[in-house]
Amino acid sequence: MSFPRIAVMLLTLGLFVGCSGRSAPIPVTPPQQTSAAAAKAALKEIADSGQVGSQLMTVRENVEKLKGSDPAKADALLKEVDELGAARTPDAVKAKAKAMMDKL
Repeated sequence: MSFPRIAVMLLTLGLFVGCSGRSAPIPVTPPQQTSAAAAKAALKEIADSGQVGSQLMTVRENVEKLKGSDPAKADALLKEVDELGAARTPDAVKAKAKAMMDKL
């Protein structure tokens, strides 16, 4: 047999065999974070930076999810979310975010 013929046969064999040492994928479930914990994490970012940004929407969404378990607390926190969004100075933002974190 000539070298090119052997090379073609080996390449063809490699295509059919491939990497067969694969194991079955392991299913991984991400940890479930409660809406209160997610809101608290976003508030921590706001409190650390002193700036209200896209985290405010995250806080609002997670506080709204609290309505199913604690409607009174959620309503009070939603009012505070509005106040947090209206805060003008970094110190006011930090103080309001920390106060809200304590309530969660």
